[in-house]
Amino acid sequence: MGILSPSFLLGSVVILYLVSFVVFAILRIVTGISIQRIGYCSLRHVAFTLRDGVRLEIRGLGFSPHRPTFAQPTWISLRLTELKIVIDPRSLSPRKSAPTHDQGTANGRLHGNNPGSNPPKPALRLPSKDSSRSRTWKRLTRLKEQLKKLHEKIHWLCLVDVVALNSSCVILEVGKFEVGVFQLAVDTRRKTVDRGRLFQHKRLPRLDQRPAEWMLTVRSVLFTPEGGDSLEVLDTCSVNVHGLLYKELAGLRDASISIKLGRIHIPYDDLFDCQQRIEELRHFQLIPDSQPSDAEISFTDVIEELDRPGSREAKIVRTVSDSKEFISSMLRGIQEIQLAISFVGMSKRIEVSPTASPLYLNMAMNEIGIDLHRLDPKSPAHRMYFSSRDVAHQALLAAISVALSVEDGEGKPERILYLPMVTTTVKTTLPSKTVAFSEDRDAAERNTNMLFANVVLTSPSIDVDPKHLSLMFTLIQDRQASHSTALQRSEGTRHHLISRLLPKASIKFSIHEPVIRVTLPPAEPSFKDTDEFDLLICCVSSIALESDSSHSAGGELHYLLFSHLRVTSHQLYYQTAAGERLNLSVADALELKVQVTASPDVAVTANGNLQTLSLHMVRPEISEGVRQIMQQIHRKSGVERARPAPIVDKRNFLRRLPRWLVNFQLQGSNFGIEVAGIDSEISKDTRGIALQLESWTAEYKAQKDAPSERPPSRRRRLSKAGAGDEPSIKVTPPTGTALPNPNSTDGRRLAIHVRGFEGYIVEALDTLEPGPFLGLPRFEVAFSTSNDGRGPIFHLNSHIKSLYLQYSLYRYYALGVATMVLKRAFNHGVNQPSGNPDSPVLSPGLDPQERGRETPELMTIDLKAGMMQVKSTMPSDPPLMLQIFATEAGHHRWSAPFLKSRLVHLYAAAPKIPSTWARIVSVKGLRVDLRESRRKHGAALVDERSIDISTDFIRLGVPHQLIVHKIFDNFANITKATEQLHHRFKTGTNDYILKKRPEQPKQMPKVSVRSKALLFEIEDGPFEWKLGSIYRIGLIEQRQRLAREEAFFAKAKNLEQARRHKSSSRYRTGSEHTLNREKSADSQQKGPRPQSRSSGPPSRRHSPSDSTARGRKMRYDPGGKCGLTGSASISIAEAWERLQQHNARSWKKRIESAYRIQNSGMREIRSMFWGHDERVDGDSGNERILAMPERPGLLSALISDLHVVIDKPSFPLKDYPSFMHRIGKGMPRDMEYTLLIPMNIQIDMGEARFSLRDYPLPILHVPAIRPGQSARLPSSSLKTDFVLAEEYRGDISTKQVPIQIVPPDKCSEPEHKKGFSIDVRRTVSPVKTYSDVQIAINTSAPTSITWGTSYQPAIQDMMMIFEGFSKPQVDPSEKVGFWDKIRLSVHSRVSVAWKGDGDVHLKLKGSRDPYMVTGYGAGFVMCWRNGVRWDIHGDDDPKRFMTVTSGEYVLAIPDYSHQARENNARTLLDSESVSSRGSYRSGAMFKKVIMKLSGNVRWLAGLVFERDLTEHGRSFDFVPHYDVTLTTPERAQASQGKV
Repeated sequence: MGILSPSFLLGSVVILYLVSFVVFAILRIVTGISIQRIGYCSLRHVAFTLRDGVRLEIRGLGFSPHRPTFAQPTWISLRLTELKIVIDPRSLSPRKSAPTHDQGTANGRLHGNNPGSNPPKPALRLPSKDSSRSRTWKRLTRLKEQLKKLHEKIHWLCLVDVVALNSSCVILEVGKFEVGVFQLAVDTRRKTVDRGRLFQHKRLPRLDQRPAEWMLTVRSVLFTPEGGDSLEVLDTCSVNVHGLLYKELAGLRDASISIKLGRIHIPYDDLFDCQQRIEELRHFQLIPDSQPSDAEISFTDVIEELDRPGSREAKIVRTVSDSKEFISSMLRGIQEIQLAISFVGMSKRIEVSPTASPLYLNMAMNEIGIDLHRLDPKSPAHRMYFSSRDVAHQALLAAISVALSVEDGEGKPERILYLPMVTTTVKTTLPSKTVAFSEDRDAAERNTNMLFANVVLTSPSIDVDPKHLSLMFTLIQDRQASHSTALQRSEGTRHHLISRLLPKASIKFSIHEPVIRVTLPPAEPSFKDTDEFDLLICCVSSIALESDSSHSAGGELHYLLFSHLRVTSHQLYYQTAAGERLNLSVADALELKVQVTASPDVAVTANGNLQTLSLHMVRPEISEGVRQIMQQIHRKSGVERARPAPIVDKRNFLRRLPRWLVNFQLQGSNFGIEVAGIDSEISKDTRGIALQLESWTAEYKAQKDAPSERPPSRRRRLSKAGAGDEPSIKVTPPTGTALPNPNSTDGRRLAIHVRGFEGYIVEALDTLEPGPFLGLPRFEVAFSTSNDGRGPIFHLNSHIKSLYLQYSLYRYYALGVATMVLKRAFNHGVNQPSGNPDSPVLSPGLDPQERGRETPELMTIDLKAGMMQVKSTMPSDPPLMLQIFATEAGHHRWSAPFLKSRLVHLYAAAPKIPSTWARIVSVKGLRVDLRESRRKHGAALVDERSIDISTDFIRLGVPHQLIVHKIFDNFANITKATEQLHHRFKTGTNDYILKKRPEQPKQMPKVSVRSKALLFEIEDGPFEWKLGSIYRIGLIEQRQRLAREEAFFAKAKNLEQARRHKSSSRYRTGSEHTLNREKSADSQQKGPRPQSRSSGPPSRRHSPSDSTARGRKMRYDPGGKCGLTGSASISIAEAWERLQQHNARSWKKRIESAYRIQNSGMREIRSMFWGHDERVDGDSGNERILAMPERPGLLSALISDLHVVIDKPSFPLKDYPSFMHRIGKGMPRDMEYTLLIPMNIQIDMGEARFSLRDYPLPILHVPAIRPGQSARLPSSSLKTDFVLAEEYRGDISTKQVPIQIVPPDKCSEPEHKKGFSIDVRRTVSPVKTYSDVQIAINTSAPTSITWGTSYQPAIQDMMMIFEGFSKPQVDPSEKVGFWDKIRLSVHSRVSVAWKGDGDVHLKLKGSRDPYMVTGYGAGFVMCWRNGVRWDIHGDDDPKRFMTVTSGEYVLAIPDYSHQARENNARTLLDSESVSSRGSYRSGAMFKKVIMKLSGNVRWLAGLVFERDLTEHGRSFDFVPHYDVTLTTPERAQASQGKV
């Protein structure tokens, strides 16, 4: 008992306690484990070093026995108090020269074979990546084997639970993690575990199986970065691992894992900084291995080794073998994984600029649940999709309330993304099939690897402020830049991943009611200072994406993917702060079907359909909102980010398309866009344009001859297809013959078809112009690429059925307002840097050096248009209309650009007929070529461009009563007003640019015009023409009437004589009574008739003796064979009545016949030029167009084989003052001009004929070349230097012409009732011409000039019309006469030489009847022969104004019998006007020669003008034309002594 005394026991305890220090010291020396002392059932202050850089410290390590309870079924609790793990990143890297004990044991097999192979080195070295990667699977396998052995002692482990309090992990110079409570236990109670099952897919264990459940609980995880504040990362975590223990098998089988997390906060920036700090510390003074490391073992390498065993090196084979075994065991051992998180939050700092405060991107999610389990092969859920032999897994994911926000660090966070709920369901055999690949697999076996997924997003919303857009685009661009290198690195193996890894999949992705909201400042002034805001909202009813993919049986590496995208009810609208809703874009439905084939090259075929898309930008609020958004998108940060300048790809858009896009079709219907705005400086009315499109189709083909597959029927739905069905579209994979060169971009084609395209003018918010200003019923355009051996070609082919355009200054103004709205909304006005990131870059397959050596691409164009019509409403009458029929235009490699048209018509409104058009210009067979050539000017070669115009026939007509100057004036006014409006819309300023200033001479390009025939016609008035025709036909009809009346009187006289001879005395009284009764009846009938030559009484008309006295011959000769009988069947009165009826009918028939014959004659003549089968009118649509007048014109000028060349003048441009001084009668050399166009004109002509009305003799006729002469020689030619000039006289000669842009009736506001107009400055000075004309007449046929008194009325009418060609006089002085106007405006020297030895006939016609060419109507003819030369103004002396020299002169009386006969045979038109054959006959003979002069005959004529003086005298002195200044009435000043 003494031994067990308390003192003994106390002493023993003290001794043992003291001995423990010795034992702990020995233990520390032997093992390195430091234990300071023993506590109550515990060890205090335990510390040891696991390896270099890792130290473990435990404040208290003890155990606590207790009685098992339901909540704590163990008997002993192992408690760790203040567990601390200290990690030094500087010491973690192993030394190869002196490996530690742990490293030697862990890597003994790697380094133990040759210990002396690596000599020690003084510096540290990084281990190669391949060695660390090869040890990873071994460590995992070793850990798995240790867990299996651990479960062999499960009957002991179930008695102990581990509890760690206040644990921490400290990483030196980085930060530390702290865990408040860590608890680990295992429960093997059968009934407790079975009754508390948490897993729905667990099957009940058998009696020979024992359940086990590991329970891990972690609470209060804190993270404290170095120098920062502590943050709770996780508040609670619960991990349950449930499984079955088999007697015959080691380890835990059919494991199910349940992870439940509470609130998780992820400090992304702090963790990222810690990672960067660790890397810096680990690489401090470390030298990487100098040995070349092998290629990294990527996931693609692993998959390839799984696919083809033995295809890679041994190291990868070993890695693949280990990983395959480990993953297979994990798939067999784990049956289900459940993850539940109550809240997840993450924050990331974004540095916008060094000067600005950083932004924080926050992400938060509530209630995240993931359930992954293995399906029972015998369950219906498994057998519905997979085979019973396959191992399938099902994954369920659900997330509630996903939010993404941005915080600037000063205010509250602004949420930019909110997703209420996300649900995902996945059924797949991908994990099991990935590690179970066999070497020989066909398409059917590869298709057993299946994936079925269904993702649903409910009501996602994005709330964006315009200032956030630049941030979002910056993040996207940075992410794309960071992944570009990785994508390029893996580009070569993409096809391998697609063909080997992807399963047969059916994925359905749907988004219900997504919405994007952009907040904008309020547009209404009343809400400016409030917290209200406007919204730009984009919402969609639903978005559905269905994808089906499978391996095709066509080859080993064939993979097929079919996707169907549906977007329903899209709306983009603007909502004001007051709640008003303004639509910006509305679309009904969008369907897009995409098919992807990998064989092994990727090929994509797409088909889309867009229905009812309309865009509206008619409200200023919408335009301002879009402007703010675009401004924020293009706003740059304070510091320009250094980016390499990309290589610009100069190829066309068709060649820049990706090679994998094989076919693309997109069609739509009911497309409309409205763009309008308010020009506040003009009015507050909304104006713009609206474009409407009925339907359109776009189709792209990578190869022109590629077969286009027909899209599937809309009735077919993917949701009704079975799980094992193939996709509904079968597309043949592209073969090698279809794409001979994979890098070639030739053979691509894009075709666009448009139907029902119309444009309207927006006059108010909800009001459009009644009729469209643009109409395009059908339009087709095709873009294609090819190569002709000389280089690449980009071909543009377009066809327009008809085009209708209505132009006016008001419509142009509305179009400019719409353009200005778009410019303000989308043009942010920021200059792009030299390295523009938006510029297209070369595709990875193109070498920049090869791109630099590539041949430039040629663009060829082919355009066709059936009919184009342009109607222009001019500032004043008349409006104009242009119609072009059968137009073709093109540009090819070996030909110049050209334009062809069958018919061209220019119309003007008929002066007196409303809504009717009259022809001004008509051109048949038009062709325009733009040619380029090189000419040698001196010693240098100069590139010159020329315009060649060729036509079959040109008609220039002046309709009756049309003032041509109004057309010229309208053209000038509308051109200047359009120029001012264009400057206003382009610059946004109201600077006036139409001020008249002196200008330099213009350089004229070379223009060549060829025409087989040119007709210039001044139309005669229909009333004058009909009156003249009636007069001429009436003369003939009157002569026949007089002849019939004389025959009637002769017959009546013969009847009276016969009655006298036959009557007896018995009946004489009765006969006389009867005769008197008849005469009285006749007198009663004829009494009330008006007295005229045709209806007067017979007794008082003309007797036969009177007619004989007048020299008229009776029509019926009584003494002839057919004499007058003395009997009659009707009375004289009835016969007289019938004669009058016959006269009336004959008169009407003669008039109608004459009109008909004349019209048919004109049609026959025109058919010689237009052709019998050509339609002159073309397809004029609904326009009322006057037909070509079927009557001769007042003046008809017909020129055949016309060739006009306009080029630069023969003198240098700097010498134009000398030329004008010489021609312009002393024009000052320092004169300034507002218009100065010097040029050289050359004109070659065939036959030229100028006729007045239908007069028999033309006023001027130059015959064609005779048969004996050269066919290449023109009949006449003209060469001259021509200058068109308008003198600069300052503001005194300038008038302000107001041009109405917006009519008053288009303005709704009273203060703008006058509308909007632009003052166009027009000069009142005349436009003058200066020329030195040289004319050569090469024909040997006589040239005739006709003059006479009978031609004066027609000439006067013609000159009145020519008077309308020039601008009316504005100067208040006395109106300038015709000859004075010519002296003022025209300054020329003319020399005409007859080089073909032809005669010149000056026909001085007699009589006042222009149709009388015989008798005294023939007049005289003056004939010059042998070397005739005519000089006009060859000298400045007015007395030598005109000189005619010749070798012979004849004065004779002409013989016009041939013209007289043809004049009687025709009605109005000279049949010889189109041929010179008759002219040869008409001028060949003289009736009588009066005088003949031989030798050097010279005729001299002078023209001296005089003017009356106020002192009753006359003067021959005149002011030079360059001193005459015309002024406006406002600035006119009278000379001295005048008012």
